[in-house]
Amino acid sequence: MNDRPTQPLLSRLARRVLSLAALALATAFTPTASMATTVSMGTSHGCSVADTSLPTCWGSLPVQDQGTSTVKDIRVGLDFSCALLSSGVRCWGNNDLGQLGTTTVEPKGQWVEGIYNPNQITLGARHACVVNWGSLVCWGDASQGQLGEPVRSAVARPMPIPGMPKAVQAAAGKSATCAVQDDGRVLCVGTGSGLAGAADAPATPRGVPGISDAMEVALFDGHACVLRKEGKVSCWGGNRFGELGVAANNGAQTTPIEVTNLGAAAKAVTVGNGFSCALLVNGTVKCWGNNANGQLGTALGGAATGLVTGITDATAISAGQTAACAALQGGYVQCWGEGAGWSSETCRVLGGVYPQHSTSWGPVAEITVCRPQGSAAPMAVKGLGPAKDAAQVLDWAEKTLPGTFPTQGPPALDLGNGSPYYLRAYAGGHTLAVNAHGTPHLLYMGPLGNGQLLDLGPLSRWLSEAIQEEGDASGMQLQVAPYMAYIGMNGACDGFLVPYAIRGGLNGLPENLVTTSVRVEYAGQSMAFPIRDRFHMVALTTETDWISQRTRRPGEPIPSGMREEPVLHGITQGCPSFNPVDQEVEVTVFYTLGQHKGQLRARAKVGAVA
Repeated sequence: MNDRPTQPLLSRLARRVLSLAALALATAFTPTASMATTVSMGTSHGCSVADTSLPTCWGSLPVQDQGTSTVKDIRVGLDFSCALLSSGVRCWGNNDLGQLGTTTVEPKGQWVEGIYNPNQITLGARHACVVNWGSLVCWGDASQGQLGEPVRSAVARPMPIPGMPKAVQAAAGKSATCAVQDDGRVLCVGTGSGLAGAADAPATPRGVPGISDAMEVALFDGHACVLRKEGKVSCWGGNRFGELGVAANNGAQTTPIEVTNLGAAAKAVTVGNGFSCALLVNGTVKCWGNNANGQLGTALGGAATGLVTGITDATAISAGQTAACAALQGGYVQCWGEGAGWSSETCRVLGGVYPQHSTSWGPVAEITVCRPQGSAAPMAVKGLGPAKDAAQVLDWAEKTLPGTFPTQGPPALDLGNGSPYYLRAYAGGHTLAVNAHGTPHLLYMGPLGNGQLLDLGPLSRWLSEAIQEEGDASGMQLQVAPYMAYIGMNGACDGFLVPYAIRGGLNGLPENLVTTSVRVEYAGQSMAFPIRDRFHMVALTTETDWISQRTRRPGEPIPSGMREEPVLHGITQGCPSFNPVDQEVEVTVFYTLGQHKGQLRARAKVGAVA
């Protein structure tokens, strides 16, 4: 940031600078600066949870306020939702078959009794399950054997499924439940498992034939897929629309078929009603099967490859009845298909901007990309688009190159809420823009590009520059004390802990400062961990130590050489990808402050606790 190349301005734009403050953002479209990390799509609604624990839902069932509880994830079913919280599970919505885990119903949801700190939650149409430290515990609709022996009716209380004692990941569908075991096998119960003999004895756990290297299983209604080691995907069940990855037919496959044309290794898999999608290691998403509602997302020529249009940095995916969604690297959520996440207007992709698809540029609708039956390409979910990050980058661009992009007052050009891109026009014919749909890119049009649209690269590249400057200018200081705790480590490998503390600058510590994630780097390797806990406190500090959490009793004088000041403390915990003990690592703590993101860095040697 300190060097200023003496190159033509265009090169400087394409290499390093651009910011964003004056995008044409509608005042009603004001998402927070947090980053969506999970996504779940059901029949008529979807939900996502941000790294700040903020939940967002769209469609037919609104999100419920979870109070002070830390929300880790929300999963959705047919007409109910459940939140995985720091202290258990809470469900809301329809309870006709006990799917809320209780016989009573509160408007804001019910705590599921006996579930305290599960590893994972999954929802079917009318039943729910958690992986609870190896045990698979479920409740709700059991009429199709999806809750296992000895139950064949609805159950309004959690109960373990017999015969699945070592579950590490699970999936629930309309009439089936499957779980990956710690030895790589997949076991299923329920008539909808698609396995031989399931209709005769649906409550009996059955192994998926030929699968011994499973990483993740997914099902919805009628078919299932499994993610295997080395990024392979295999599917079984109905294949009316080609959802198994082979030519469509009316027969069902009880033995998994490997999907052979992914084009790259997969790192996640999801299935909807008659279609399947895989998240590939390069961040793209490939879908196959039923496309009657545009749920494959392959507009603008994507049908040739099966790749969802414009998505290049997805981090999570979820498919539902007639739509699918992806969380992107920047914390945005986009959906395609029919049913949730966007308006019911006739033309869903109107002037949408998808980099590398030039026909989609411009404020004028291009009829060739207008799809009346559902969105055939991704559209940003309202409140979970790149608007605020675009604003932060343009703010930074205007500070960096005020001669070309002078800071202005209210937006001179506002295309309205739901616009397919955010832009601002400047004097001299210069325009900066960020596309709302597809992976966000920073775009330029004007005399520096001879009137041509220039793609300056992913918005995330410019945002990283902006948030680094945000942290440097804040005056805040970060201190970290990472260590490995060998006592009490379990199969989940959570023994790497990074306590951290942030003190304020000249203006003190902002009260609305929220840390969101931690990145640890060493010798070219990088690990990212979510925040496990965070809290503000008034502590006794010195010039070199503000992480010790020392306090004084009421009336006790402040010790010599110390001062009393507000400090934000937090800790993250996870499984390291390398042995960090005795190594000096660089720790980056990411935070949000109002509508802006920032980061602080510190170096420390990793200790160990035996």
